[in-house]
Amino acid sequence: MGGSGKTTTAKSIYNRIHRKFVHRSFVENIREACENDNYRGVIHLQKKILSDALKTKEKIDSIGLGANKLETRLRGKKVFIVLDDVTSFQELKALCGNRAWFGTGSVIIVTTRDVHLLNLLEVDHLCKTEEMNKDDSLELFSWHTFREACPAKDFNQLSKKVVAYCGGLPLALEVIGSYLYGRTKPEWESVLSKLKRIPNDQVHQKLSISYNGLEDDLKKDIFLDICFFFIGKDRA
Repeated sequence: MGGSGKTTTAKSIYNRIHRKFVHRSFVENIREACENDNYRGVIHLQKKILSDALKTKEKIDSIGLGANKLETRLRGKKVFIVLDDVTSFQELKALCGNRAWFGTGSVIIVTTRDVHLLNLLEVDHLCKTEEMNKDDSLELFSWHTFREACPAKDFNQLSKKVVAYCGGLPLALEVIGSYLYGRTKPEWESVLSKLKRIPNDQVHQKLSISYNGLEDDLKKDIFLDICFFFIGKDRA
């Protein structure tokens, strides 16, 4: 399910250990990158992995050539690669091939909504994300909204109501929590009113409440950058 915390978890792991690897790459939103043109999208991602891991720009004009370059250039190297939101086995084969591509000690993390893909890849460990419980949800929301583990006293009940409508989905808790940071009670009430009209499982609609509340395209672009692309940075 989208928004259940797969990307959030992968980013957390990446941020925690990426400095241990010289050759590393976080490839986010593969579904989106390949949505309109899968062929060109995969080639773009192959170039990104090589650029991130080796700090070089490669000319690639076919998926087969890209796969060959990944295999030959990264062979024997200890790499850390995250492939986020993979949608097909063809994408997996083109971006991470098989174990022989990489050196001893390499770590490859794949997030996907289709567990069958991971079975085909014969992964070492399979982790299924679950919805967060109420206490953990409130704490995550509070860190993003109040910059501490618990809600401000005056906002405690409002916080619990918002958290309830986020349905234990980390992405909704993080984005809506960040949007409500520093806002007034009337603004909270407005967001809560909109949440009440949205079914709990429609996380992307919940996120659009925050997104559509911004006045111009520049602010919307910045909002998306902040929410989705904090890669390789420690949280303050």
